[in-house]
Amino acid sequence: MLADHGGNITAIDVHQGDGASAVDEMTVEFPDQVDLAGVRGEIGRRTRATVVSHQTANPVDLVVRVLDRLTRSLDQPGPDLLRRLVADLCATPAVWTFTPDEAGAYAAGRLALANPGTAVVVRTTERLPALGDTISGEACVLGVAGLRAAERLVVLVARPVSQGFTPTEAGRVEAAVAYAERLAATQAASV
Repeated sequence: MLADHGGNITAIDVHQGDGASAVDEMTVEFPDQVDLAGVRGEIGRRTRATVVSHQTANPVDLVVRVLDRLTRSLDQPGPDLLRRLVADLCATPAVWTFTPDEAGAYAAGRLALANPGTAVVVRTTERLPALGDTISGEACVLGVAGLRAAERLVVLVARPVSQGFTPTEAGRVEAAVAYAERLAATQAASV
């Protein structure tokens, strides 16, 4: 069915558990002129699959973009780097990096601080900072707090509830926070 619309599957994440498997995330490239909303509707009518989100992607490969960002991070570390890295990994501009005190103003921040290193997801109607203005009403907010108390940052990522976050994206944000924290500790030790 995807091929009928010129679709090409370029990536698929499959999760195993209890003897069963489930597709968590599938990346499909389509020609520019395809009606993504129409394809989404057809998937819903013809299959048991659920399309959680679809978006127009940047033609630059995600892995290449992230590796480029990581390479630049060696010369330009800091919270803005982590924010941009997570924005790339989750394909959303609604990403913030906070100190623990700042993160405490948000339910997802408080839950992330209570579970350092582990992604947490909260549904909320809290007013989000400026980049969240594009999200109205209830939002899904993913939060990850770093493990190292001395350099701890908390990353919050928001999306409309209808899109949510996949386990793969949660793992990506956990890895990005761990990377940024380790890089900051390494750079502090070399000074």
